[in-house]
Amino acid sequence: MKDQSPDQSDPMNNSDDLKSSVSQGYRLYQKRYAILFLFTMAELCNTAVYATCNPIAIELSYIYGEDTSVITLSATLYLFMHPLFTFPASYLIMYKGSSMSVKVGAILTLLGVFSRCLVRQSFIYVLIGQTLCGMGRPLILNAQASVAVEWFPSNQRTKLMTMLNFIVTFSGILGYIIPPIFFAGVTIDKYSTQDALDTGDSRFMYLLFSEALFSAVFLIPLLIFFETKPKTPPSAAAKGSSQIISFSDSICQMLKDTKFIQIFTSFTLFYGSYKGYGVALVYILMPYGYGKSDIAILSVMPVIGGFLSSLIIPTIYKSWGKYKPIIIILESCTILTFYGFLWGCYLQNYVMMLAMATLQGFFILPAIPLLLEWGCEQIYPLNDSFCIGLQYSGATMGSSFIAQIVSMVIHGKDATKFDGFMGITITCSLYTLAILSILFLKEVKHKLALKKSFVSPSDQIEKGFPHPYTEVNPDDLGLFDPDKVQDEDDDAGADENLIDDENHKNNNNSSHKQYQAGNSFGGN
Repeated sequence: MKDQSPDQSDPMNNSDDLKSSVSQGYRLYQKRYAILFLFTMAELCNTAVYATCNPIAIELSYIYGEDTSVITLSATLYLFMHPLFTFPASYLIMYKGSSMSVKVGAILTLLGVFSRCLVRQSFIYVLIGQTLCGMGRPLILNAQASVAVEWFPSNQRTKLMTMLNFIVTFSGILGYIIPPIFFAGVTIDKYSTQDALDTGDSRFMYLLFSEALFSAVFLIPLLIFFETKPKTPPSAAAKGSSQIISFSDSICQMLKDTKFIQIFTSFTLFYGSYKGYGVALVYILMPYGYGKSDIAILSVMPVIGGFLSSLIIPTIYKSWGKYKPIIIILESCTILTFYGFLWGCYLQNYVMMLAMATLQGFFILPAIPLLLEWGCEQIYPLNDSFCIGLQYSGATMGSSFIAQIVSMVIHGKDATKFDGFMGITITCSLYTLAILSILFLKEVKHKLALKKSFVSPSDQIEKGFPHPYTEVNPDDLGLFDPDKVQDEDDDAGADENLIDDENHKNNNNSSHKQYQAGNSFGGN
């Protein structure tokens, strides 16, 4: 890839809130868009393979002579790797940088998708491949906030986190939609002939090889070109400060932070309930006579709503500068859309159901990155990967537990319309608890306080840039004491220290080298 050069023509850098800070010393590089693209493709490649087997589990059970519980175990193994490997992933991000973590995750993903192609030898290779992909998930997903902060200014972070989480959701739904397409026109059941079974086997092999080839096309370039950070930081939050916080102390501090635990609880209940509801949706709709094609369309509509909200909600946050009221409004509106969806089922009004499913995505998906960001703000100066990893792990465990509860309450395949109502009510009750867990929580902006405490890097030529997130000067923000950090109502997310020209390139050469040396802790 070409050598990095400051981004002088990017229209995103010409906004009024950035022009005012041209003389302060932080820089943006055009290369950040290539880094962002490679990272989003890593997310897509890893997340899309999660549900490869589930939509065609019955067909695969006949083709390979396995029980459906073994087939669906592939998705379960993938999901449960995230809680198991989230802290090792955070350790790698903290000490070796996001680049190392994402590359290891990409390697595990490639090994996983190609291992699955040995399914004709034994279905165990699919389980091994899914496990490897699941191990790579936290290594990639936990680096979201690190990539956003290390390459982009603070005023673009909310948009980036919203987009990255939209990619995760979109990839998961894509993983459900694609497998049935490969099996279109093929009927596999217990009465199928050997020729039909062989056709199904060939279709599944095409599916696995297609996913493996797609992953290789994007993940191999990532292994070559992906970098942890640019030569100079884009904002004060990426610059860091002076006191080292060890890995074990970081975990202890995070788990002792009761305010973070409240945010974590809200995220687990909110996102976990939605994922659990998605699993139980087929049983909720069964009494109304809706089939697989109807459910597939209803599953796509939240993605459309989420895409629309990803264009709107970040702008609202930039103007408001508050996480809590926006999240509470989004979560409250989500409850209304669930009952609106159920009312559409009673009326047999499919258009109304589609509209409510779209609104569900509109209100749910933007709340996810806001909760993640809020958690990162609360635990700062700890590494953001701790927050991202723990919250996604909680949502993963929570969704499995909630899905089981809802499925039992609505009696699975024997569900009645009243059972569906009870399932929706349980989901909405959990959403209410998610709101209550943060209702009286006061917001603090640790990163904003740190950003405002920094002067221009050009005024600190002799002082190197230490590793981001893992280090802090207690005098900057009152370490782990939120009462010492003033709550900011007027933060528009802009960076006061951003420039996009090369006027100070030579003057800051020594600082550039020291910042680049911070790509890893204790070595490259």
